[in-house]
Amino acid sequence: MGTDPNFAFLKAFFAARIDRLRDARDDRGAISIETMMIIAGLVVAAGVAVAVIATKISEKAATIK
Repeated sequence: MGTDPNFAFLKAFFAARIDRLRDARDDRGAISIETMMIIAGLVVAAGVAVAVIATKISEKAATIK
């Protein structure tokens, strides 16, 4: 799972967003770093939930056949 390109993309995307927000000096109503971290955590949690559900479905499908 560590070499999954989707997770690598999400990690790079959120890292770039956080770096961009750190460099922003004026307050233009941008999403705060804390909010981005919460969103990133929710995305990771959703990905884990989907992976667990997909694993359970594939296990059940294997037993049916």
